[in-house]
Amino acid sequence: MPELKEKLLLKRSLDHVFFSNPVLVGGLVIGQLAAGATNLQNGVALTVTFFFVTLPVLVFAAACGRFLPRWSRIIAYMLISGAMLFPAYLVCRSISPTILDSVGVYLPLLAVSTVPALYSARFSESHPVSVAFLDGVFLTVGFGLVAAVLGAAREFFGSGSLWGVKLASQSFHAVSLPFWGFILLGFMAAGVSGIRILLKLPDYVPPVEEGEAE
Repeated sequence: MPELKEKLLLKRSLDHVFFSNPVLVGGLVIGQLAAGATNLQNGVALTVTFFFVTLPVLVFAAACGRFLPRWSRIIAYMLISGAMLFPAYLVCRSISPTILDSVGVYLPLLAVSTVPALYSARFSESHPVSVAFLDGVFLTVGFGLVAAVLGAAREFFGSGSLWGVKLASQSFHAVSLPFWGFILLGFMAAGVSGIRILLKLPDYVPPVEEGEAE
């Protein structure tokens, strides 16, 4: 039984990459991606930041969360998430010195998103550190997959370039607007939902409710 439970938990974590993607299926942090992932570099920067502000909080919640007073847990998680913005900024600056100017406020907004706040409290606290760690990794991979595809598509069709390298002369600058970000995310989400229907997968359970369903 313990081995079966571990396999089910691993499969659930792996599903975060595609079939239960936190963005495309869960609808989490779509605002930050629609507005911030305007090119591939921004998509990578958002992914790096998501990793730094999410993984340490999930691990901390699994290791220490249950020992804290209930009223203080969300506060503690938000403080850790906010503190991890600084190393995230340092890594992002190594990707591109101007990346913080182009992404703007959407990087720090990731630190106060649903994942580090509620997901930590409702799922990670009731699971081992190893499970919380894997969840954080696969949540980041799922987020990064969407961020990279969205950013690359908007950069290529919006300016005819990829990672700043000019590849085509034609461009459609409106693709960089948040409006188009939401449209492209909608098409991507519809594609994943269609595949879920074809495979007859069970109804999606939002991450913030998974702990309650256990």
